Amino acid sequence: MPSRYADCHIHSTLCGHAKHTLPEMLEGIRVSGLHAAVFTEHLPLPEEVDPNREVSMRFSDLDPYVVTLKETAERFDSLRNKGEDVPHLIIGAEADWLNQDPAWSKRSVAKAREAGVDVILGSVHMLDGWAFDDPAQVDEWDRQETETVWDFYFTEWIKTVKSGVYDVMAHPDLPKKFNFIPADPREYYFEAAAAIAEAGILCEVSTGGLRKPCKDLYPSQSFLDELVRRDVGLTLGSDAHSVPEIGYGFDYAAEQLLKAGVIHQSLPTGPVHEGKVELLPL
Repeated sequence: MPSRYADCHIHSTLCGHAKHTLPEMLEGIRVSGLHAAVFTEHLPLPEEVDPNREVSMRFSDLDPYVVTLKETAERFDSLRNKGEDVPHLIIGAEADWLNQDPAWSKRSVAKAREAGVDVILGSVHMLDGWAFDDPAQVDEWDRQETETVWDFYFTEWIKTVKSGVYDVMAHPDLPKKFNFIPADPREYYFEAAAAIAEAGILCEVSTGGLRKPCKDLYPSQSFLDELVRRDVGLTLGSDAHSVPEIGYGFDYAAEQLLKAGVIHQSLPTGPVHEGKVELLPL
C-alpha cells in the first residue's frame, strides 16, 4: 500500500463486533505501509442502549485504551526515528449521536477529550434506538418509508455537525448500506454538504461501503461532488474491524477523489477547530 495514505477509521474487539484485538490491529497498522493511522474505537454508550457491549467499548476500557495508544504511538515514533517505515499513530474515537439524548453524546465526547483522545469521529447509527445499519435489524426497513428514514437521519446528521464537538463525520450516507435509497437523494446531499461546510469540520470518504450490500463509497458520487464544490476537507477511512481491512480500497477511493478534483487527503491530528489538520497528496 502506498505510504501516502492515512487510514482515519479503525476498530478492534474492544467495540464488541470486530475480529481482531487492539494489539493485533496495532501490529497490523505497524506493518501496513500507511503514512498515518487514526485509531477510532467506539466510545461507551449508555447501559440501556448497549447493555451487552456489542457495539461500544466498556466504560472501564477508555483510560487503558488511551494509555495503550499513547505508548504505541511513542514506540512507533522511536522506530521511525531509527529509520523504520512505521506510520504515525493518532489517538481517536468514534462517538455516536443519540437523538434521544444529545446531551449524553456531548458529555461522552467531553470525557473522551479529558481522557486524551485527540480526534473524534461523529456518527449516526441509531434513530430512536433503531440501529438501521445492523444486519440483525434490517427487516425494520421493510416496515419504514425510505424517505422518512432519510429525512430523520439527515436531520440528526446535521444536528451532529452543528453540535461543535466532532472533528470528522464518518460514513456520511450510511442509510444506503442495504440499498434503501430514495429515488433522488440529492436534496439531502445538498443540505448536508452546506451544513458541514459551514461548520468547518471534515467529512470521511469511507471504503467500508465497498464491503457492504451497497458496494459503494460513503459518500456516493453526487454527495462527494457537493462536498468538493464546497471545499469540505476529506479524510480516508476503511472502518476496519479486522487487520486485512486496514487501508482497504484506498487506491480506488483516491482515484475517485482525483476524478472529482481533489488532490489532497485531510489528516486530522487533533481538534480540527484548532487547525490541527495536515494535507497529504493523493
